[in-house]
Amino acid sequence: MTPTRLFRHFLAGAFAACLQGFALAAAPSTPAPVNVLLIVADDLNVALGAYGDPLAKTPNIDRLAARGVTFDRAHAQYPLCNPSRVSFLSGRRPETSGVYILNTPARTALPDAVLLPQFFRQHGYFTAGAGKIFHNVRMNDALSWDHYQDPPSQDPDELVALRARADGGDGRPAWAILSTDGSGTRDGVSARQVGTWIAAHATGPKPFFLAAGFHKPHLPWTAPQRSFDQHAVSDFERAAEPAMQDIPAIALQTELSGFAQPVTPAAARRAYYASVSFIDDQVGLLLQELDRHDLWSRTVVILTSDHGFHLGDHGGLWAKLSAFGEATRVPLLVAGPGVPAGRRVAAPVELLDLFPTLVELAGLPTPVGLEGKSLAATWREGTRAPEAAYSLVYHYDQAADRDVQARTVVTTDWRYTEWDRGSAGREVYLHADDPGEYRNRAAEPSTQAQIAEGRALLERIPLPKPGPANRPRALDGGRALR
Repeated sequence: MTPTRLFRHFLAGAFAACLQGFALAAAPSTPAPVNVLLIVADDLNVALGAYGDPLAKTPNIDRLAARGVTFDRAHAQYPLCNPSRVSFLSGRRPETSGVYILNTPARTALPDAVLLPQFFRQHGYFTAGAGKIFHNVRMNDALSWDHYQDPPSQDPDELVALRARADGGDGRPAWAILSTDGSGTRDGVSARQVGTWIAAHATGPKPFFLAAGFHKPHLPWTAPQRSFDQHAVSDFERAAEPAMQDIPAIALQTELSGFAQPVTPAAARRAYYASVSFIDDQVGLLLQELDRHDLWSRTVVILTSDHGFHLGDHGGLWAKLSAFGEATRVPLLVAGPGVPAGRRVAAPVELLDLFPTLVELAGLPTPVGLEGKSLAATWREGTRAPEAAYSLVYHYDQAADRDVQARTVVTTDWRYTEWDRGSAGREVYLHADDPGEYRNRAAEPSTQAQIAEGRALLERIPLPKPGPANRPRALDGGRALR
């Protein structure tokens, strides 16, 4: 071959190679499937460093918040364990499901619904859950999981505390310092099991959907000594709270109404914060597994709670099942691929939005019937922020022996609540000067615009489907459905 022909042959080969390389580079590639890690705590309010609480000791949850988006005004749709979980795991409002009590499984109320982990299982994911995802083992949904476990505690001290609560006690908040390191508690076992699944499926043939359901900080508040040592009782002594003004009596009720107050409220609050610190340790174990297996670039992590929790505010309210922000507001953190780091969203959002958000972040088709909206739009520039979040709760009128319905809506600036569609009372709280919701301004002429807007917003969602309501057992003669 002459030098000229050799040079031409070289050029042709190089050109062909360039074309082939360009074709390979231009060819659309199938993105790697996105894993999901869902972390749900029970009764967790926003007592977290990421939410500006100076008393919280939660470095791991705060680290997760720094990696993604923190929703400052996320609200549960029903401030009680099972109704809330049925709602966000089905993507349906409690008004639609009719679940307002603790012992109705999601599958019973919504037999044809595709539930959140079931949806991912249908799309080829390995799905596994440990701990409290659905309300308890009896409420669990077998169609949702390849593996699920919520074994009893292996910690002797936790077992004593759990048995004392199951026996009834005097109903007031109770706590205990564990003599162990907590690894054998229900939450310690669940965290380690989910960590094992992360390691086992980090490079498996299927993406994973893993759920860690922590029982704490649900009562009884139990945690190792080190968790209590991070907090001093004196830090939880509170100054006098604002005077309550014009709040309807029916509104001042929670799950523990009728029981005695804690002997030392500050010590009770310390125990709650210690339980939160213990849960933060368990979250840290899961984040370490993601670090160890370099999974952050292809794993969406969401941390939330089923509802908030009162800690003695509003004249001594403890627990949940109220229409105040302490009970409806939840932490909501989202991190992972496609999620900007260190972003905060001030607009009100709903726990109901969790299902469609995970679906969008995983790149899967949105199933029919979901009543929430993906939150991905909230962190995109130029998109319209959500305008409201809705919650529902029933309270018990002991004198009339009847359930009274509260429908409440929160915007960025105010909350509007109506009891039995207004016949049993209305509430308006302006958050600029009353963030704790102590001064009901519904009777003031200046708030009539908020009342009109609140009523209009409530008209956009369904009226509650008839169904039995959970009642505070101390007020209901022990008949309350637990």
